[in-house]
Parts: sequence; C-alpha cells; structure tokens
Amino acid sequence: MKLKLLLTFLTATCFINQLAAQDLPSKTVWEGKIENIRIFLRISKDSLTNQYVAVFDSPDQGAMGLKVSDLKVTNDSVTAFSAQIGGGFYGAFKSGRTELAGEWKQGGTLPLVLKRVEKEFEIKRPQMPKAPFPYKEEKVIYYNTDKSIQYGSTLTLPDTNKQVPAVILITGSGQQDRDETLFGHKPFWVIADYLSRNGIAVLRVDDRGVGETTGEVMNATSLDFAGDVLVGMEYLKAHQGIDSKKIGLIGHSEGGIIGPMAAVQSKDVAFIVSLAGVGIKGRELMAMQLKSNYEQLGLNTEEVSRFDSLLNMLFDLSATYSDNEELKPIFAKKMKAWLNSQPEPFLAKLGYTGPQAYNNIDEFAARFFLPWMRSFLKYDPATTLTKIKIPVLALNGEKDVQVSAQENLSGFKTLLTKAGNKNFKVIAMPGLNHLFQHAKNRSSE
Repeated sequence: MKLKLLLTFLTATCFINQLAAQDLPSKTVWEGKIENIRIFLRISKDSLTNQYVAVFDSPDQGAMGLKVSDLKVTNDSVTAFSAQIGGGFYGAFKSGRTELAGEWKQGGTLPLVLKRVEKEFEIKRPQMPKAPFPYKEEKVIYYNTDKSIQYGSTLTLPDTNKQVPAVILITGSGQQDRDETLFGHKPFWVIADYLSRNGIAVLRVDDRGVGETTGEVMNATSLDFAGDVLVGMEYLKAHQGIDSKKIGLIGHSEGGIIGPMAAVQSKDVAFIVSLAGVGIKGRELMAMQLKSNYEQLGLNTEEVSRFDSLLNMLFDLSATYSDNEELKPIFAKKMKAWLNSQPEPFLAKLGYTGPQAYNNIDEFAARFFLPWMRSFLKYDPATTLTKIKIPVLALNGEKDVQVSAQENLSGFKTLLTKAGNKNFKVIAMPGLNHLFQHAKNRSSE
C-alpha cells in the first residue's frame, strides 16, 4: 500500500503559474540525485493553454509522471511542489540557467542539485505483453444488482471450447485502472497475459471512479471494494466459458486484504493468492511504514520516538471521533500542544516550520481522518484469515518496506493455522520489492 497513493483520496487544488519574463524553452529536463536515487523534473509548455506544466520522475524507484501542482519559475528560482506526494523542489538558477541548486522537501529537507540535460532517459519495459495473443480478449461491462455501479473490465479467456478456471485481480490502495498501472508499469496486464497463456481466464477491473467503472469513492472502504469483487464473481459464474467451481482471487497489497474479506462472504471463492498482502493490524502496518520513511530522512532514535507520539495521537483521534466537524477543534488543540512540546530542529526535519508548515501538517494529518484510512487503521486480519479454509498462497518481497515480508507472512501463517487451514503456503521472495521487481536495496516502490 503506497503512502503516495493514499494522497489521491484528497482533493488537491492545482496552481500552475506561468514562467516569469525570461521563459525557458518549450521543453526542458532537469536531473539530480538524492543518495544515488535519480530525480528528474520535466517542464513543458502546454500547447493549448500556453502555460508551463511539470512532472517529477524517479525511475530508480519506479515513480513516474508525478504531477507538479504548484509550479513557479522566476528569473532566478524554481518552485515545483507536488500535492500528489506532499513534497517538491525549491532551488535557484546557477551557471547561466543550466543548473538549479536547492532542496528537496518531503516531510524533511535534503540538498538537491538539478542539472539541465539534453536527452530524456528511456525506460524499457520488456515484460509488456506483445501481440499476437494465443487467447481471446473481451472488453466487458457489467453491473451490481441494483445497477447503481457500472464495472469496466477486460476478460482474457484461453482459446478453447472447454470450461476453464478463472481469477479476479484486485488492485492495491488508491484508485487504479484494470492494469494496476503504477508509474509506467502495468503488472496486472503482465499477470493476465501469463495466466491466460497457461489456461486460466483472468478478469481485471477498473477501480471505482477510474476508466469505465463508476461508484462512490470518497466514503468507500475496503469492505465496499470486497463487495465489488463479489459482483465480479457473479459475472464470472454466469459466463459459459468459466468453470464456476474454480474461481479464485489474486490481490496485490490492499487487494490482499480485500480478497479474504470477499472470501468470507462467499462460498464460491475457490482459492486466494495474496501478493504483498497484509497479515498484521492496519494500525501496526501504518506505523511501520511511516517510521521507516522518517528514519530514511535522518531521524535519530529520540526523534523517531517523538514522531511515534504524533502518530499515536492521530491514530487515537481517528478511532475516537468519527465526525470530522467535531474533530477539528480537538485536533487543533492537541496538535498545537504537541508542536509546542517539540524542539525546533526536529520540527524542521518534518517540514513543520517555515511557510509550508501548516500545509504540510494539514496534508499529513488529513489522511488519518478519511473513511478509508479510518477503516484501515481498525483492520485486524484475524477477523477474516481465521475463517479461511480454502487454499491460500501468500507471497511477499523480502525487500519490500511497505508491507514487510517477515511480519506480514508470519501473520498469515499464524492466523491460517488458527483457522485449521491445511492447504496454505507463505513465501518470502528474495530480492523483490513491493511491485515484485528485482531491487538492489529495500525499496517501497
């Protein structure tokens, strides 16, 4: 589950400012490094509006096309802030406007020099499926019982007259398309292609509010998404080419939560595959993710403990107050008290000082009071996994820092054993990250 992607639930106002007097060319690319991780800032002029827009790319993390929501360029400086990730670059031109020297601010502050480059990097995706395909592909529209939600999907079906087993692919957190497109990768298309080449039908579906799927998003939780999966089950059961007794679920990240939620509501689910799924409580996982992120920003042991006190305050407020209007004055009072008790250097590392302080605090805190996050923080896998007796395969990458393999696979093993499940396997995949890519270092991408 991606912290960046959780921000897509928030409504961000987009401020794109025209460049000042001394305009840049219609397209420029700037490259720099933060601890050997490449950062690209791509600025280009929109041909329709004649205004400049920008995106960040971090190919070493698989993060591509992160939109800059606030772009300001003067004769001597550049500000490029992305609400999508809650951070950005602030710097000044050097060396005849071929270099930008400044800082990357995302929770904390790190030095960053960006140099203008002539040639953009090229990303090769050799894993992308290529035609011709030895299976049938159907673009499918189906509906829930009262037709309040339309689901847009793709069904790949082995080219045979026999009934075949099938799976539904379930995306991770955030609104994603049927291919689970993440920073240029299309992992669900790759999975569907492989399985359908090997005799298994695959249904992959746009999330609510994406592509051809409708439905309420802002107040939806994982339980609602489990209901969406069950609608897909009904569609597959009625398909004449599908063996209705051999329909399974494959969920990635949050999909590893949603799959078991759907399975305990339906006797028709034949098996579950969890990819980077969650086997510990939601509150525990979120604390691990955030603490890991801030340790990477250079917080020492004492500062991590201070940050932990902030998390516990936000977790408790989220669990106690369901009405955000009631919560606002209580949060303001508690947050002020917490800030007043912290040393200035520590707050500076978090980005809680200076002109962006209040924006950073609001953006960080707001996510804990969204319906989806409230539900996730209360999630306990024991409520589902202790009831699962169908076959389960749980795979987690050993270098995944978003959903750590050791703790989460241990949770699967403990809870499925408690369920009396005799047919499950948990595997930590060596060298793989959250997207099951080979990684040199532990990475959240």
